[in-house]
Amino acid sequence: MKKLVSFLLVLTFVLCLIPAQKAKAVTEFTLNYPNVASAMLVEYKTGKVLYAHNIQKQVPIASVTKIMTLILGFEAIESGVLTYDKILTVSAEASSMGGSEVFLNAGEEISVEDTFKSIIVASANDACVVLAEAVAGSSQQFVAQMNEKAKELGMKNTLFVNCTGLPASGHYSTAEDVALMSRELLKHEDYFRWSTIWTENMTNLKNNTMITNTNKLIRFYTGCDGLKTGFTNEAKYCISATAQRGGERFIAVVLGMENSDDRFSLAKELLNYGFSNYKTSTVIEQGQSFEGSAELIVRKGKKDTVTGVAAQDVSELVEMSAKPQYTVTSVPNEVISAPIKEGDVIGKFIVYSGDTEIAQIDMLAAESIDKLTLGDYIKAIFARWVWV
Repeated sequence: MKKLVSFLLVLTFVLCLIPAQKAKAVTEFTLNYPNVASAMLVEYKTGKVLYAHNIQKQVPIASVTKIMTLILGFEAIESGVLTYDKILTVSAEASSMGGSEVFLNAGEEISVEDTFKSIIVASANDACVVLAEAVAGSSQQFVAQMNEKAKELGMKNTLFVNCTGLPASGHYSTAEDVALMSRELLKHEDYFRWSTIWTENMTNLKNNTMITNTNKLIRFYTGCDGLKTGFTNEAKYCISATAQRGGERFIAVVLGMENSDDRFSLAKELLNYGFSNYKTSTVIEQGQSFEGSAELIVRKGKKDTVTGVAAQDVSELVEMSAKPQYTVTSVPNEVISAPIKEGDVIGKFIVYSGDTEIAQIDMLAAESIDKLTLGDYIKAIFARWVWV
C-alpha cells in the first residue's frame, strides 16, 4: 500500500511538470493565386471578415450582379408587388439579351416562379430583364432601384448599369460589396427553393430549355447551397459562394480569376479555412430574458410589472479551440410607464465576452400593458373603503 501511495505521489509530481497545452492559434490564410483580382471570406451571421485581399478594388463582376437583381425580386414578392403564380409577358428587349439565357421568345409567357428559377439556376439574362420590368416597369428604372438598394446596404464602391452584369462601361463592384449583398440575399429564405437545383428541364417554356446550375460547388462541395457565378472577358471568372455545415455559414468571394477551375478551387479553400478554424457561439437568443430584466416595475399600469426580453439574437465568431465566457447586463429604462405595447423598447442589454463589450441590443416588453383609467382608480379607492 505504501509503495502504491509513493508511486501516485511521484506520478502526480511528474504530471505537474508537464506544461499545459495552449489552445492552437489560427494560422493566417495563404493565398496561392496571385493573379486573382480580389478575394474575401466572411462569416454570415456576424459579417466578420476572416480573409481579405484587395476587397475594395473596383472591378466588373459579370453575373454576380444578379445577386442584387434577386434581392429586389424577393422584396417585390414579400411586399405583394409580385406573386409566384403571376404570368409575365416577355418583351423584345428581354428576348434579345444573349449570353446565358433560357431562350425566351418575345411575347412568350412565363410565371414569376420560373423567372426566379431561370435566374438562380441558369443565370438567365433574358429572365433578369423580365423580372426587372415586372418589378419596376422598365429595366432602366429597375437599375435605379438596384443602386438605391446598394446605398442602403452600405455598398460604397458599387455602380450598376444593368441588371444582368453584361459588359457595360461604369458597371463595377468590389469583393467587400459583393459580400454585403450576398448576406442580404441569404436573408430571403425562398432563395433556397431553387438554389440547389443541379439540372432541370423547363417544360413550361416554349423551348423546353434544359438548365444546369452554373455553380459547380452546389454538387461538389459539402454544404454549398448558393450563391452566384459570373464570367465575361472583362470580369474574368467570378463567384460568390456560400456553404453551411451545422450552425456555421461562410461566404467566399472570388473576383477576376484567370480560369474557371481556379475560381472554384480558391472558393473551396476559403470555405475550408472557415470551417476548419472558426465556430459561431450563440450568446443570446431572441426573446430571452436575463437577471435584472424580469418583473420590472410599471407605473400607472393595469399590471404592476413587465418582463424585458432580447430584441434579437447575438452571436460571436470565435476560434475553434476558444471557450469564451459571456455575461449579460440588463439596463432597463429608469421609468417604465403604461401604456406599453408588446415589443416596445424598455431598456437595453449589454453583452460582454470576458471584460470586452461585444454588443448592445434593445430590451423589449414581453407583453402589452394598458394604462390605468379613472374608473380603475375609483374601483381601487372603493375597494379600500369597503375593507376599512
